[in-house]
Amino acid sequence: MNTIPGLDVLILAGGRGSRLGGIDKATVRISGERLIDLLLDEVSLLDALQQVVVVSSRDLTVRPGVKKTAEEPAFSGPVSAIAAGVDELRSEAAERTAILAVDAPESATLIPDLLEGLDDTADADVAVIREAGGHLQPLCAVWNTESLWAALEELGDPADRAARALIDATNTVVEVAGTGEERDFDTLEDLAALEDFELPEA
Repeated sequence: MNTIPGLDVLILAGGRGSRLGGIDKATVRISGERLIDLLLDEVSLLDALQQVVVVSSRDLTVRPGVKKTAEEPAFSGPVSAIAAGVDELRSEAAERTAILAVDAPESATLIPDLLEGLDDTADADVAVIREAGGHLQPLCAVWNTESLWAALEELGDPADRAARALIDATNTVVEVAGTGEERDFDTLEDLAALEDFELPEA
């Protein structure tokens, strides 16, 4: 299947939130705004944006113009969620696909750097952020879309697979240094570092 010029964005927004007592992380509020809306605000500023899909098994409301789907079975891990998002985007897929996580609300600001990393490396499959602490962050990445499809096919059954498995299933990976905007807030301790946050009811 052919792709079209531009960028699709896939947002993983439906984990169990076990480190937060089972709440929906997408609906945590910072200064009154839900994490999902903070991230979508950043995504909306991207050049050449084609489609945006949010993947969540929860009853999460998204804004008009944003697609929503869910992994099957529910809560079956990040690769299952990515596969579900790819299926939702596939009929009009753009040449590049960004993968982001809802608990990293500033991560979309790194997409231009990731796109530049892909452009600067011949035959690159994916550009991924390496955090200041040294860890690769596969949920802050931009893929050549056909390479993402191939990696999913290589993995087979996506259930309960770590997101890093997709990176390992491809050939040419470009690492881009993080700036701090990739930081995720997935524990109460992380959120406590913020001045104004509000947890939804579990």
